Amino acid sequence: MDLTVQHLRYFLAVAESLHFTRAAERLRIAPPSLSQQIAALERRLGVALFHRTSRRVELTAAGAELLPLARHAVASVDDVLAWADRRRAAGTRLRLGLVVGNRITAAILAAAAERLPDVRWEVRRVGFAEPVELLRAGRVDAVLAPAARPPEVPGVRAVPLWREGRVLVVSATHPLAGRPGVGIEETNAERFVAADTGPELADWFVVPRAGGVRPRVDPEVTTFEEVLEVCAAGLGVNIAGSTAAVSHARADLAYVPVTDVPEIAVYLLRPPATRGVAAALERIAVRVARREAGRCGGRPLAQRSSPTERSGGGPTTTTSSSARAAGGGAGGTTSSDVSS
Repeated sequence: MDLTVQHLRYFLAVAESLHFTRAAERLRIAPPSLSQQIAALERRLGVALFHRTSRRVELTAAGAELLPLARHAVASVDDVLAWADRRRAAGTRLRLGLVVGNRITAAILAAAAERLPDVRWEVRRVGFAEPVELLRAGRVDAVLAPAARPPEVPGVRAVPLWREGRVLVVSATHPLAGRPGVGIEETNAERFVAADTGPELADWFVVPRAGGVRPRVDPEVTTFEEVLEVCAAGLGVNIAGSTAAVSHARADLAYVPVTDVPEIAVYLLRPPATRGVAAALERIAVRVARREAGRCGGRPLAQRSSPTERSGGGPTTTTSSSARAAGGGAGGTTSSDVSS
């Protein structure tokens, strides 16, 4: 077996998490496949890299010695990829859509601007129901968008960047404002305000609920900033991603965790081409999200569900009506290339 950078990426993922399942999720491969790749690497090197028991995974002495060498080798390859990205991107344009923005998206943009200094950036706010239509029409090259379910849209590569819980956005004077958490059915009588009328609201607001309950939804605004203003005025509530509590902290708002609904994920949506500036942005976005998500109210990629493999673009998830909105009516959420 030839030793590849991919094998070193596999090793680093396990060494840094000391958990095969979480490492596999981070790498977007099945855990048995990761175990096989690590075993192949150990055979190639002639040493055991991990002690494995039913309860824990630990580095062997050889594994600990390999760790800094592997990090250096992978970083060197990433530097080569970054150089190639800059060469390909020189003088090109990247049109990026943002459904909503937060500190993680800001960090992604800052890193991309540094890594791709010769790219002409066009960044625009995108409506909740627009991402897929804009991509298919060729009006944007990539979109950062949240979704309550994994996007599976033919011709669109959807790369999960981070996950986050959902929070109920209420006025600071709302009766629920001081609660440590709230169940979704406790919001049945609330008036929800949203920035979209599409069916994707069902995913975000969990409709219908037990007994067929459908809470009142009055979608009378167009942006997440307007959602916040209406909530602050006490005219309605909203369900947003938990990063909103960090990126949009305000004295007149409270963000109450919704404790009994699934997390959402934020995706980079782009055409499936394996090269080009959008592919370079993907590599940057995955690295930055892993570093920043935990600091900003989200959870890094390593803790998400592993997506399915699609042809033509490497491991991705590709989704339903939730992708068309890619953020439903909520907001606040708004690689390193593992195949290298």
